[in-house]
Amino acid sequence: MRLFDNVYAVGNSEATVYAIATSAGIILIDSGYADRVETVVIPGLRKLGLNPADVKYILLGHGHADHFGGAQYFQEHYGTKIGTTAADWDVIDPANPPANQPNSNQSKPKRDMVLAEGQPVTLGDVTVTLIAIPGHTPGSLAFIFPVKDGRRTHMAGLFGGTILTADRITTPGLKQYVQSIDHYLETAKRLKVDVELQNHPIFDMTPDRLARLKTRKAGEPHPFITGTDRYVKFWSVVSECIQAEVARRGSE
Repeated sequence: MRLFDNVYAVGNSEATVYAIATSAGIILIDSGYADRVETVVIPGLRKLGLNPADVKYILLGHGHADHFGGAQYFQEHYGTKIGTTAADWDVIDPANPPANQPNSNQSKPKRDMVLAEGQPVTLGDVTVTLIAIPGHTPGSLAFIFPVKDGRRTHMAGLFGGTILTADRITTPGLKQYVQSIDHYLETAKRLKVDVELQNHPIFDMTPDRLARLKTRKAGEPHPFITGTDRYVKFWSVVSECIQAEVARRGSE
């Protein structure tokens, strides 16, 4: 579905891939599962009038297979450049993987672009700001980029390393995650992020917002535009929940 004039979503409620249309091609945020790239992602892009061959970059929120799985296909078929942090390239393809490495049997992209905070990615008329948010993985990233709704431009924030189930994360990892949220919100406030997107849409009621977007009439509010204050509050509440989990563990 088209969310904004220049931003599209394909995938499902487990893992969503976002396509950002620019004057020089398409940027994808994540690539979905390997076994769904030909059945979900590619057909989804074409249904929206987007040519998969125009995908120049895929930027990965973090190095787990539900996010990088389809990247190898784009790399091999379209010459797409794949980017993630050095730390998460090591998550995707470690030098000495343990026997139980979760990504060991997955289709893996070749190491391509090494992303880092302070080094924005620009394609055509769109620049994506990168923020390091370790916690879910050592090299998780958040992305901030402009979206267009008619004549107005807004700033979208996509936190690419959301923790959905805290019991899978160590206490030091949760503490780092809280620090990452604080760090991310510093940039989100400065850049006035007012659009909330999520690569795991079960986290933020995306299906409900999609339904409202489908029936949106001219002049009605856009369901993905939250305003900066509400956006900051959203992530502040997440942080408070994680801090409560850390405190609970400390009392056991």
